[in-house]
Amino acid sequence: MSGVVILLTVIGQSAAGSSYDYEEVPKDDASKVINRPANLQGLTGLIFTNSAYTQPKGRIVVGLASIGENSSDPNFSIAQGFATITAGITDRIEIGIRGQAIATNLGSSQTRETGLGDTDVLVKWRISSEYDPWPAIALGIAYTFPTGDSAKGYNDVEDYGLRFMVIGTAEKEMPGDYFIGVYFEGQVVYKDKIPWTDGKNYSEKYGVVNAGLLFPLTESRKLQAMLEYTTVVKKNIPTVNAMDSTGLMPGLRYVTEHANISVGVQFYDREEAGFEDTLRYVGTLSYAF
Repeated sequence: MSGVVILLTVIGQSAAGSSYDYEEVPKDDASKVINRPANLQGLTGLIFTNSAYTQPKGRIVVGLASIGENSSDPNFSIAQGFATITAGITDRIEIGIRGQAIATNLGSSQTRETGLGDTDVLVKWRISSEYDPWPAIALGIAYTFPTGDSAKGYNDVEDYGLRFMVIGTAEKEMPGDYFIGVYFEGQVVYKDKIPWTDGKNYSEKYGVVNAGLLFPLTESRKLQAMLEYTTVVKKNIPTVNAMDSTGLMPGLRYVTEHANISVGVQFYDREEAGFEDTLRYVGTLSYAF
């Protein structure tokens, strides 16, 4: 956790040494949105999907997010809460920190458990801006620290985890002062895992694809609609976050220059034998300084 403390110190110093004027937009970011909030991953984006754009230099965004899921067959419920801090280090580089808490209920109140999940530190670098017809492109990396409660199965890693991200974004003006944003990202994940029941240590590699659409519902652009698709492939070791899965989520977002609230309902398919499709209820709150 010493690395997290160091990063928090750097972020605090960056915030103290500079301030962000909301009337100004970085020259290479022809922004069509009022506010680019942090998502539940801890980086600038929609709810699940990262955007190629980053927070401007000196801007700090603090956020809270949650995911709730209930299943009748098999009978279980899972609630995840996230706290994030995202900071613009330069106009093209941002750092995010995400911690999480987890609560599970596997069939009865006697099986209710709560505990901490793992902690992520993330860096995203926008390597190019959007120039018609080319989208903005960003690269990202995330390091996972093993802070999860292993006795309750809330840890995805024992020693470390790595995520490598390639992100693309295109935002186009539409008639009537509207716009449409298209967001796509692919992730390659490498994680070690706790010893399995046969006493052997395992690691796993799998892929994640997120894609989303964003468009305003009002001319002020404060009320926005979202549609996001997520899928996890080749994930072999089950955790609280399931094995292979697919989700489709319509959502709404309300933003001001400083604040954001986003909510969505995800139609979620855990691609495991014996699991029925469920609904997951997702929400994020954030405030920018």
